[in-house]
Amino acid sequence: MSSPTPGSDENQPQGGAPQGQPWGAPPPAQGYGAQGYGAQGYGAQGYGAPTPGSPAGYGSPTGKRPGQVTAAAVIGIVIGGIGALFGLVGLSLIFDFSAVLGVLSLVSLVIAVVVLVGGIQVLTGRSPQLLLLGSYASLAITVLFMLWSAVSGYGFVGSNLLSLVLPALIVYFLLQPQSKQYFASRGIGY
Repeated sequence: MSSPTPGSDENQPQGGAPQGQPWGAPPPAQGYGAQGYGAQGYGAQGYGAPTPGSPAGYGSPTGKRPGQVTAAAVIGIVIGGIGALFGLVGLSLIFDFSAVLGVLSLVSLVIAVVVLVGGIQVLTGRSPQLLLLGSYASLAITVLFMLWSAVSGYGFVGSNLLSLVLPALIVYFLLQPQSKQYFASRGIGY
């Protein structure tokens, strides 16, 4: 029998699979990193893996912001920014149209600024309380707008439906267990 050539493995016959391994099977893992991806080891308990003391089905937070928290913050920034912009532009026109709608628009402008600032705070990792309170207030003022429009004979305005759905989404996202756990891991309760 000939001696093995340099760089070849003595367990592997010339042109064949390693002894004891079927064709096409990966070679056994050896050395550093032999556990493989997903094996018990560094980082094995990710965000979704349950840990002792965690709520059922939710793992320990890794410090990474959940997607629903980011979505709530972005929605808050967008609707707060648009509401503040349109509120500033149309405020004087609305007061000429109706005093009650003017007051509601002024309150709506303040709420839009609160939602905008709350969204920025959540995005930077601070408390979501301002965003939640602004979203609740936004829902309430939208219902008042809808009632006033119906009583005054202006009918249904389609933008009011969107004004109900987006703040409701913010509230829904922030009240999810993953969101609460994320903020609790940062020492923030709401």
